[in-house]
Amino acid sequence: MTARTPHRTTALGALLLLSAAAGCGNAVNTEIVGMTGLTADASGAPVVIVAPCGGAVDRITVHKLIDLASATPGATTPLVTELRASTPHTDLISVSLVDPAPGWSASAPFDPAMQDRINIAAFASDADRTTTSLVVTRADYEQVSADRVLVREAEVWTRAEFDRRACDPATWPSPS
Repeated sequence: MTARTPHRTTALGALLLLSAAAGCGNAVNTEIVGMTGLTADASGAPVVIVAPCGGAVDRITVHKLIDLASATPGATTPLVTELRASTPHTDLISVSLVDPAPGWSASAPFDPAMQDRINIAAFASDADRTTTSLVVTRADYEQVSADRVLVREAEVWTRAEFDRRACDPATWPSPS
């Protein structure tokens, strides 16, 4: 794993977010609603939590981040897995990446031990709407537990903070 430079990771996260959210619509019009976080269940398995904040979410994507400095022109971030819900969700969502809940299906198995740097985001399939994306490294993931949530770029919030702040961007700390 290479050292993370915040600007490179931020730029890549933004590109991922816009390209994945663009779908059939115009990425410029993508509405960001809600927040995506990563926590763990009692056994330590990764769990994505999504606060749709008035929107609807039916898709969660996990992409492997690539190093832009060494990437070939036109390189894309490989999809690790995509979770799809049978119906859109408007309430708080918790979905295990290794064992999705009923009503969710995964395009491929997810093995957290195989992931060095990933980007996680949630989307609405029928609209240009997404949540904040989340950049996770293996070292970042070691900080999560059922009471601790990774958000945005390796910020760690308590679960209570996530539940209270996720839909109120005015309470989010400025990214460092």
